[in-house]
Amino acid sequence: MKSLFVTGTDTNIGKTCVTASIVKNLRDRNIDVGVMKPFASGYKKNSNSISEDVEILMKYSGSHDPVDLVNPYFFEIPTSPYDACKILAQKINLKKIIDAYHKLLTFHDFLIVEGIGGLMTPITQNYFVSNLISELDIDTIIVTGSKLGTVNHTLLTYEHCKQMQLKLKGFVINQTEHDGYKLSNLKQQIIELTNQIVYCAIPYHKNFELDMYVDNFPNFVNVSNFGFEDI
Repeated sequence: MKSLFVTGTDTNIGKTCVTASIVKNLRDRNIDVGVMKPFASGYKKNSNSISEDVEILMKYSGSHDPVDLVNPYFFEIPTSPYDACKILAQKINLKKIIDAYHKLLTFHDFLIVEGIGGLMTPITQNYFVSNLISELDIDTIIVTGSKLGTVNHTLLTYEHCKQMQLKLKGFVINQTEHDGYKLSNLKQQIIELTNQIVYCAIPYHKNFELDMYVDNFPNFVNVSNFGFEDI
């Protein structure tokens, strides 16, 4: 395995936190790891700003790769690539994404790619995040939350993975709200209902600090369990 795609059941589910944590822990093991976020959206602080998510990933990976490879498309509007292109009168060149991915692979021993939204987030009218994962032919993990309704969202995402024949490695539960399912209960449900690995269940952090989250990540999961032993 030379690369891993981190997707989620929804937006604001903690994909960037999980991705940054995996990246930092690989780097701490002296693995040359690159990062990529093909699509990002949100408002810029100034004309030279990059996506906050991309900034986080580059910080924890120590990446000095060109930003246009790490993040080929940044839409200054918080919506899907498909919707952003309609509103901003832009077009997406999918070959640009694929070429950037393969170029970054040549720079590093390992590459972690973070998606935008969930699997069915539209990139173009007939092309979704799941299509990109399939075209990249990349192993995938799914980040899910713990609020009520999570089981439904998780199973819908899992069923779509099966439909698209994606190479799913397993799940990471990231508790972004203090209420909802008890983590041990949710973990057991997902294991029983999908017959897939749940690597960890990360508890809610009341006073959230990203540095602390990243540093504590190995306390909840052995990063090598993701299948990085062949790097």
